[in-house]
Amino acid sequence: MLPGLYVHVPFCARKCPYCDFYSVSAVNLIPLWLEGLAREAALRAGDWPGPFETVYIGGGTPSLLSPFDLAALFEAISPLRLAPGYEMTIEANPENVSVERVRTWLDFGVNRISLGVQSFDPRWLNESLSRGHTVGDNMGAVDAVASTGASLSLDMIFGHPGQQPEEWASDLDKAAATWADHVSAYCLTPGPGTPMGRALAAGVASKLPGEKLASELFLVAGEALGMRGFTRYEVSNFARGGAVCRHNLKYWRREPYLGLGPSAHSFDGRGRWSNTSSVRRWAAALGRGEHSLEFSEELTERQRRMEQVMLGLRLAEGFPAGLTEHPDKLAELEEGGFLTLSDDMVRPTPKGLLAADALAKILA
Repeated sequence: MLPGLYVHVPFCARKCPYCDFYSVSAVNLIPLWLEGLAREAALRAGDWPGPFETVYIGGGTPSLLSPFDLAALFEAISPLRLAPGYEMTIEANPENVSVERVRTWLDFGVNRISLGVQSFDPRWLNESLSRGHTVGDNMGAVDAVASTGASLSLDMIFGHPGQQPEEWASDLDKAAATWADHVSAYCLTPGPGTPMGRALAAGVASKLPGEKLASELFLVAGEALGMRGFTRYEVSNFARGGAVCRHNLKYWRREPYLGLGPSAHSFDGRGRWSNTSSVRRWAAALGRGEHSLEFSEELTERQRRMEQVMLGLRLAEGFPAGLTEHPDKLAELEEGGFLTLSDDMVRPTPKGLLAADALAKILA
């Protein structure tokens, strides 16, 4: 199997109050980051000859990059070869998107846009999430991508304070009525160190939905998008017309992927590691011809098998029944409506996807 390539762009104009991904607003560090990216790609090229069949440019906010900086990014990673028919995704914020900018991305080889609209309702978009764009920006960005014919994925967030199932279904209907052939639907889960997370812990922010309502919202996503021709192929991801994200499938199927940039994660089939979450420390190490890692581990055979079960329970395709050490539990879980068993494959039902973590504890 061919590997995937992830490139982390660690820059945001402003930090969202719920986000705990590594990013900084110091855009003056972009030249240092590009220099480090070129060194890292050159260092990794010997161990990762490729070719890579997917590329994912994430962040942060990659759409902040100017055409000049984007050209430098692609020059930096040029030692890493791409396979014919590759998938290349770039994440974008709606306020950065125009027809001209999308065409520039396509000229560089991008063929898939992941647009962080988050909601088409101003109550959730601006009041709950405090995003820096409007519903009008969302629609303008969607139209810009549609005019170019590029594949479009929309990121959506549910589980806002006071949000009801019918409101979430209406939001999803608006998303599904667009050009998009892929939707990612994530439950609002503020990191504990984020402003929103701290406010919730201190009791000074409106409470998020409880487990029962959050579960109902999760199931509503499958129903609402299913009526529009989307299929849930992973816990949080839906596609129509077969437009699954090939890159993200590599994570869930435990296929090799290389991450470049500060805080980027990698997996080679045997172990995984992550780069340090600091532009300066990451770049300084690369300047010495070294890698600066925040974490690394080699997996045992049992850990690899457990991961296959845990990740398989997130996927509609499931996992081979022979991987579980507790086959006696399968019939019971099937009878409970959590799983289906066929062709020696264990496949989670919508109810099972909702309980994927609990099922993993039983079966892994």
